[in-house]
Amino acid sequence: PQVSGDRSSMKGAGDWWLRLMGRLKPGATIEQARTSLDVAFQQSALEHREARQAQRRATGQESIRALEPKDYPHLGAISGSQGEMNSREFFAKPLRLLFGVVALVLLIACANVANLLLVRASSRQKEIAVRLAMGASRWRLIRQLLTESVVLAMLGGGLGVLTALWIKDSLLGVSEWAGREMISLNPRLDLRVLAFTFGLSFLTGIVFGVVPALRATRLDLTPALKDSGRSSSFASRSLLSKSLVVAQVSLSLLLLIGAGLLVRTLINLQRVETGFNERNLLLFSVDPSLLGYKDDRLRALYLQLFQHIEAVPGVRSATFSRLPLLSHASSAGTFDRPGAKAAPDGTVPPTGEVYYHNVRENFFATMEIPLLLGRTFTAQDDLHAPKVVVVNQTFAREYFPEENPIGKRFSFDVAKPDPIEIIGLVKDAKYTSQREETPATMYRSWLQTPGATDSMTFEVRTAGDPKASVATIRQAVREVEANLPLNNIKTQIEQADETLSMERLFAKLMSLFGVLAQQLASIGLYGVMAYSVSRRTQEIGIRMALGADRARVLKMILRQGMALTLIGVALGVAGAYALTKYLESLTSMLFGVKPRDPLTFGVAVALLTIVALVACFVPARRATKVNPVEALRYE
Repeated sequence: PQVSGDRSSMKGAGDWWLRLMGRLKPGATIEQARTSLDVAFQQSALEHREARQAQRRATGQESIRALEPKDYPHLGAISGSQGEMNSREFFAKPLRLLFGVVALVLLIACANVANLLLVRASSRQKEIAVRLAMGASRWRLIRQLLTESVVLAMLGGGLGVLTALWIKDSLLGVSEWAGREMISLNPRLDLRVLAFTFGLSFLTGIVFGVVPALRATRLDLTPALKDSGRSSSFASRSLLSKSLVVAQVSLSLLLLIGAGLLVRTLINLQRVETGFNERNLLLFSVDPSLLGYKDDRLRALYLQLFQHIEAVPGVRSATFSRLPLLSHASSAGTFDRPGAKAAPDGTVPPTGEVYYHNVRENFFATMEIPLLLGRTFTAQDDLHAPKVVVVNQTFAREYFPEENPIGKRFSFDVAKPDPIEIIGLVKDAKYTSQREETPATMYRSWLQTPGATDSMTFEVRTAGDPKASVATIRQAVREVEANLPLNNIKTQIEQADETLSMERLFAKLMSLFGVLAQQLASIGLYGVMAYSVSRRTQEIGIRMALGADRARVLKMILRQGMALTLIGVALGVAGAYALTKYLESLTSMLFGVKPRDPLTFGVAVALLTIVALVACFVPARRATKVNPVEALRYE
């Protein structure tokens, strides 16, 4: 009220935008508070609706459709500890996805560590056999091995905490949360975060250390002490190691597919046709009302600013509007379309919703939005002239299908009917974001909407780099009003990029985790193949001594590694298809691509297969260099 006066939204009973915070009485619950507040809220909302009905009847308009009880508005109430409701809902789905991605990377890393523990246990087979023979209990040895795995896990958790402290601020800087979805993220590592981290590390050490510990202590002592059980124990451990590698490959493929879907979403959004020319366009906002400008003085100031800015060298044209396009900001309302039929009970439902945009006369020319029919605004379309609007194709298609909308009239303010005439039809242009379908939009002359001109956004079309004109434009504004600051200076391309900040962030993070998972899987595959080659040195030497050439040995090792890869790929593809039901719940995060997109699946499979082939080739090539004479002596 102190700023907006009579136009304050605090006075609009139908404007539900305010969020309140309160403290519960001792013993009261959230549900009790919600129920009590909801009754008062519904009563206020229905009283406002009745007042609107009375206004419509007084002006001879048909009644608004009566609401069913199921349509009554309700007040939401949640615990303040859960944070702001809209932000939580906005970020909940992407953050759940990110948490799942991190969990998959953790599983892949743990599978790698489990493989290392199996190899270490194999090398300690004789030591463990001796200790068992000397009377050590199997449980005692299992505890020792589990302690070692837990220590490794806790060290990893500690290193992760240190890394998080190092990169947390950088990660928040990269996020660039845009516009109205900006929230204050607190990256502080408190006791809850530390407890979760080290608790999970401890649990990870136990879960992924128990199988190697059980395997290492399940020995037949006599062969183990003689070291003659090496082949059988290697075969059993090899099967488990290969299974872990297959799991790593399949999980990494899931992440690569997810990364591919989000990257393709970002590319599709960047290629969306916005309906106007984004290049060489500078944006900035001003709010002269803060300096006391209003009414005629305010309009005169805008005209002076416009004239001075257009005179700046390098400026091709300039205009201004209430809100910048592609800013996640919008204004919307309902209107009464002529010809609406009354229902049998004498009422008619409210007609459709329309977005509106207050613009200067040359807005369409500067933004390069094509005019299809009729005309645009002129300086004569002011408060003293009949109200006129320009509509977009979606508006005409939804409300005047197969009709020429030019000359059609409707009422926008249901309380004070005032016919508005459509004078022009323009091409659809994206309003709030690239992702959303272009809504039915009407453009209004800024001269006919004096209550919505306190702050305006200037759109300046330049001949070259828009940023190069900032200094001269700022000087031009100072010549008109020295105390008027320029806010939110950016190019239209930067403005469009800001609306894609979340998509860009998650595409980057998913790509990072996908590549990390792929590298972990390839390291795991390389480790298993290298260990297998080292254990089969004597076998390879015998084969080569019997006439096998290097190419045959190379193919044998590659065949073994690629078999594991292909099994993992098959399981990964099957898993991705099985998760489609969950992915469909995340379809709102995708754009222009389906969760089962064949191209994305194919690229992910090809990329993973190539990396796996390289990982297998190194130990396979090493196997071809085995000296048969030395191999036959190998122990």
